[in-house]
Amino acid sequence: MVWALALSIASLSVAVHAEDKIKVGFANRTLNGAFFNGLTEYMKIHAKERGYELITTDARGDLNKQISDVEDMLSQGINYLILNPQDPEAGLRITQIAKRKNVPVVVLDSDISLDAPVITRVQANNAKNNIMIGEYAVEKFGDKPMNCILISGNQGNLVGEARRVNFMRGVTETQLRKYNHTQLTIISQGWGNWDQQGGLKAMEDLIVAQGDKINCVYSEMDDMALGAVLSLKAANKLNNVLVFSHDGYKKGLEAVQRGDIQATASNNPDLLTNTVLDVIAKYQAGQKDFPDYVYIPSILITKDNVSKYYNKDSIF
Repeated sequence: MVWALALSIASLSVAVHAEDKIKVGFANRTLNGAFFNGLTEYMKIHAKERGYELITTDARGDLNKQISDVEDMLSQGINYLILNPQDPEAGLRITQIAKRKNVPVVVLDSDISLDAPVITRVQANNAKNNIMIGEYAVEKFGDKPMNCILISGNQGNLVGEARRVNFMRGVTETQLRKYNHTQLTIISQGWGNWDQQGGLKAMEDLIVAQGDKINCVYSEMDDMALGAVLSLKAANKLNNVLVFSHDGYKKGLEAVQRGDIQATASNNPDLLTNTVLDVIAKYQAGQKDFPDYVYIPSILITKDNVSKYYNKDSIF
């Protein structure tokens, strides 16, 4: 009888412990691309380390599916929502849905309106990173004209906009400071949909349209930059074009080592996911005052320091 009672108490203890376990939902915008896949895989690793129950979803680039994904996770009783919004407007709607269910939200990687009811936004410092890339581009070009193509992710994306605008800012302010005039011309923009195939196709179209005028490519993401590099190689134009990018993707770092990409900046999904779960742990412990943005460290990666950051065994 005592043994049975002990078993009963133990079972009750396990049940209570299971009920107390934090359940986190991660609504990823897509798994189409190494970076987004890296976010999900590292999220699984770090959630397990912390003892959190994790539900992950893939919106497949469809904002309506992402809304449906979140509604389904809310119905499963998640305690926190981590959102990588497919679209800023839909993202705002999602945060409002979660608020009505009393589920706190942290936005990861992609940006969202400051009016959104979220704990904070965890991301790379896109302004600082891309100003550094722009400054480095001027080092490479000197006082020569830069006829630049932009390879962007998708229209309306706030992070993509921040990256390209601050790259241009870094270039022009450095040129003004060093040479008292600007030498940057944006001759066209293509949309690569945040993956290598999209970057390749966008670059192919721009080569046809702009031909030999191009001597500079700025891509908002390494995966798209790798596609652009393949297109430039196929057209025998890479030797005359300098490529700059963002994210610090393993294969992007290999391209930096080869000289195919001149510079990138760190947007490490390992650090991003660990940081976002750290925010949740602090919130759970009672901290409620967070800044609008929590940034991972800013790191410019070039051929001079790439060996320090390259890890062949990295997921991303």
